[in-house]
Amino acid sequence: MRRLNAWLGEHLWATILLSVVAATVVITLFSPGRPWWEVLLRVAGISAAGAGVVYARRRKEKRVTGGSDRTVVTLEEKLRRGEVPEDAGERQAMARLVAHRQHATRHGKWALAGMFVLLGLVAVGVAVTADPPVAVGYAVFSAVFLGWLTWNAVRQKRRLRRMAEAVPHPSGADPDAGPAGARPRTRPVTRATARERLS
Repeated sequence: MRRLNAWLGEHLWATILLSVVAATVVITLFSPGRPWWEVLLRVAGISAAGAGVVYARRRKEKRVTGGSDRTVVTLEEKLRRGEVPEDAGERQAMARLVAHRQHATRHGKWALAGMFVLLGLVAVGVAVTADPPVAVGYAVFSAVFLGWLTWNAVRQKRRLRRMAEAVPHPSGADPDAGPAGARPRTRPVTRATARERLS
């Protein structure tokens, strides 16, 4: 199972494909009157935006750690188990990854609050317009989903805090910067910047 999770983590396209297929099957079972290909096209269209976000996040994390998909997956697995890397280079990569994720999720509580409000409004709309069984089913689903979302957010924050204490990030360093040996970005030399350097 661990090998399968690692393989899926390295090949994001496979994870997204399985998610699309699973969502299509579930929606088709609950809506037997709709053609499966229509459901598949709609799910794929909705999932396109999420896939873009996932790939953008992975690209940033590869740049931060200075590695590949396998590097990020390996660090993610050790972060999940609370295993502190022994190799010095891997410890630095873990420190940068943790600092990056802490910076990226610093407004997580507000995003979670927004999700509560959004699903609450949708639940009210469903309760007003749909049949009682549908309204009850959606309310139960929303409560379970929000409970899992809250639990997962707290767990991830706790993991990041513990790993940050074990592999502290250098103070003052940019959490989104690449490895120490990476070439820094420079501004293009223009007349204005030339005058600044000469003054």
